[in-house]
This record gives sequence, structure tokens and C-alpha cells, in this order.
Amino acid sequence: MADLGTNNPEFKIGVSLNGQERNLHIKPDETSDGIEYFVVFDDENELTQIRLEAEGKWEQMWGELSEEDVNTIGEAITKQTKDGNS
Repeated sequence: MADLGTNNPEFKIGVSLNGQERNLHIKPDETSDGIEYFVVFDDENELTQIRLEAEGKWEQMWGELSEEDVNTIGEAITKQTKDGNS
């Protein structure tokens, strides 16, 4: 398994959910078989867990967010990780 603390540091993203600007804390993690997913926190509360599926769709593993909110968070994570700003 990868050393997530070194290879995938935690980061913050700013998104608009339901018309409200939110600053979310993102903690990358991985399943026991090595599939990466992201734990999303709003302040100290865990909001959701999401992962990018093979077909490029963001899927919620845990939580009760709308598909639109999951996609908004996923797109911000993609941008953050591809830009190398994490």
C-alpha cells in the first residue's frame, strides 16, 4: 500500500453547495485493495466519502449528498490534484 501521508497529502477546497460557499478539508485514503477515495470534512464533521470510478464518474461511498454536490466536490478534487496544489 502507498504511504498516503507522503504521496497524497491532505488539502482544502472551496466549493458552492446548495448556494453556500463551503471550505472543505479533503483527506485521501485507499481501500484495502488499493483503490483511492477521498474523505470530505466540513469543519470537524465527516461529510462524505467519494471516489472516481473507472468510467470517470464520481461515486459517493458514504454520506447523503446529492449527485450534483458529489460531482461539484469531485470536480474540485480533480482540479486540485491535477494542478499539483495539494
